Amino acid sequence: MRGPVAACLLIAAFRTAAAQAPDEIRVEAGVAEVRQAGTRSRNAALLGLTWRRTHERVVTTASGSMTAARDSIDTAQGLLAIRYQFARQPHWRVESGIAGALFGLNSLSSGGNGATFLRVQHAYGPRGVWAGTAAGVTNRTGTNLQSSAYDVGAWGEYGRTSGTVAGVVTRSRDTDLLAASSLPSRRPVGPYIVRDATVTVQQSFAALDLAAVGTLRRGEGVATKVNDRAMMLAAAFYLSPVIALTVSGGRQLADPLRALPDAKFLSASVRVLFLRRDPAVLQIDRYGAIVLMRGDPDGGATMTIRVLANASARVEAYGSFSAWQPVRMQWVLDAWELQVHVPPGPQRVAVRINGSEWRAPANLTKVTDEFGGEAGLVVVP
Repeated sequence: MRGPVAACLLIAAFRTAAAQAPDEIRVEAGVAEVRQAGTRSRNAALLGLTWRRTHERVVTTASGSMTAARDSIDTAQGLLAIRYQFARQPHWRVESGIAGALFGLNSLSSGGNGATFLRVQHAYGPRGVWAGTAAGVTNRTGTNLQSSAYDVGAWGEYGRTSGTVAGVVTRSRDTDLLAASSLPSRRPVGPYIVRDATVTVQQSFAALDLAAVGTLRRGEGVATKVNDRAMMLAAAFYLSPVIALTVSGGRQLADPLRALPDAKFLSASVRVLFLRRDPAVLQIDRYGAIVLMRGDPDGGATMTIRVLANASARVEAYGSFSAWQPVRMQWVLDAWELQVHVPPGPQRVAVRINGSEWRAPANLTKVTDEFGGEAGLVVVP
């Protein structure tokens, strides 16, 4: 029964996404081998859908995923998150969301889980810190088992390398989850606390992204204090600007907030990215760039240059508006942007990423710049 329900959830999410004309739809499908504590390995099929829309200072993300193995490992999950950036305090933003799951674990009865979270972030360019709180409830046998969590962390990028450091304290009454995921000496005897320290490192190359996640855990409220660790590795190889092959593997520790079990896994999938808002958005060195114009009451226009690139990239623009001097673009929400006032008449503009060749934005007519390179032409009325 869970398989058809999960499929219906994904179809509903896709129909909702298509109706809202998002900036991005990402679909991922693949296979995995999963082994939970005390059980044999199981093969599973994976299907995921991510939908994202950016509107001024609000980013809305919805995602759904399904794991199908024809047994108790079947899982369907969904997430809806909204991030808001304050107009008068652009370095501050708030992110909140809800998540839900239908699941079945090998040693537990089937049931469901729901969670909500709130996080405050202070960002300055590609660096920032955050603090947040979350609450969840799991129901397997008619009893609601509550969990809560508090987390703090920081992130930063240097060139094509990015990293995140986070600390999470989780309090939970879901003793079944930890008992099913742990050695007998580590089973909880009542409500318990786990403290996690996680470090994530990512490295981007021309057509390859690598990531490593390491977690250290200490616990209280168990027969013997938990001192555990886990490592996960992932890689994405881009066959084209919108198609990537991904592989990942390692171990995830039990997550009481989302009712995820302790498990070792190995997966491979194909990821396809669709940019939906403007069909003129093409890729520039794996990324997209467009120019938007808004007329000003006093004449001329405000030109917004927007580039979809990694937060760790170095993105610059130049043209007749800057006397052909490169101008560093600013990270805004999920993209790089630059806004400038331009007078009436023809204007030429180009962008580049990480010192590559200057290219014309995708939705402008291509012309030659002052130095024999490529630029985009826009005429301001």
